[in-house]
Amino acid sequence: MATAKISKKDMQQDDFIEGVFDFGEWLEFHWRSVAIVLGSVVALILAGIGWNGMRERSAEEANRLLASGIEAYFPAAGADGQTPAPRYTEALALFEQAADKAGSQGVGDIARLFHARALIALSRGAEAVPALEALVKGGGESIAAESKIALAHIAEDAGDFERAAALLQGIASTEKGAYPQDGALLMLAGLRERQGKKDEAKRVYDDLLARFPQGAFAADARQRVTELTGAARQP
Repeated sequence: MATAKISKKDMQQDDFIEGVFDFGEWLEFHWRSVAIVLGSVVALILAGIGWNGMRERSAEEANRLLASGIEAYFPAAGADGQTPAPRYTEALALFEQAADKAGSQGVGDIARLFHARALIALSRGAEAVPALEALVKGGGESIAAESKIALAHIAEDAGDFERAAALLQGIASTEKGAYPQDGALLMLAGLRERQGKKDEAKRVYDDLLARFPQGAFAADARQRVTELTGAARQP
């Protein structure tokens, strides 16, 4: 991937947008409590994109396309409070155009990550693997971590639970990484639950609570441990 010379301010702007994805994964586990402010979340993403888009004409166009794609991927609630269904096919095309416009700029990697996510949503995850693997190798730290999460989703959908688990475990084992370790552990435990490996899932939840007792995902883990323990006691 070509490397463009950017200023410290530009790097901070890119970091702002990349940081959105950490919140996006958190949202997957707390969607009930934050659904009412989903429109604000999308607005925050678009504000960051607009800020970064002031750099040059090509980046501005790429950000415009990316913003339109995100609006299709995460449609905001209407005046009636109802949220329309995501328009993944439309989003896919917009993300592809944004990536082409951006080229090697940071926003291009964001567009490629969203493009992969749209493919996963359309049950075409296998098509996204090459792009995600490239992002793991050449993307920024946050983008690389998010790409591993997406690869884990694809592996699970394909029935390769151990590859999915290995990817999540790798993120959970990386100290001071771009992705919260407790978030990765929560996803790993959920994976084991979906496999039917409840004892192993409980061990992961217990590990999360031992390492991050005051973390953002501790309450979720405690609830799952309580439910798993209660289920195990039932005759």
